[in-house]
Amino acid sequence: MNKPRCGAKTRDGTPCQQYPLQGKTRCKLHGGKSTGAGAGNQNASTHGIYKSVLSEEEQARWHDIEIGRLDDELRLWRTRLLRALAAEQAARDKPELEEIIARKAGGQEQPGAEKRFKRRDYAAIVDRIMGRIESLERTRLELMKGDGSEASAVEPIVIEISTPTPKPGMH
Repeated sequence: MNKPRCGAKTRDGTPCQQYPLQGKTRCKLHGGKSTGAGAGNQNASTHGIYKSVLSEEEQARWHDIEIGRLDDELRLWRTRLLRALAAEQAARDKPELEEIIARKAGGQEQPGAEKRFKRRDYAAIVDRIMGRIESLERTRLELMKGDGSEASAVEPIVIEISTPTPKPGMH
């Protein structure tokens, strides 16, 4: 009786000569020991994390952005910088809600939920974003020098910050 072999190909292209594991079609070296993905495995599912944080306008342009283009990445980081500056201005050094911890109430004296607030370090966020923009600009200059293009053709960073006008009677 001729027992079947593993069936996988070795690195040199010849068929594997090992016997498969009991009830499997492959040997232990070629995946026979694998139990496969568990029930309910979500590893291959798309998470949609970017769609949840993009505005409708950004979602509409999502597929138009070419991956790997330095200028597009610069635009993205500049957008993030503008968002961070706007958020910093809106927060005006007020603590922001970080999380709500729900608790089962033990009685009327104990609160049902605990709210935690923290002051977001916008200076560090802006510094990190500016560092990334600087790195991308440096890479862009180096690439332009390699092309023989003029380095003076680099688009300057322009940031507009508008301050809200105070309402009458407010200080």
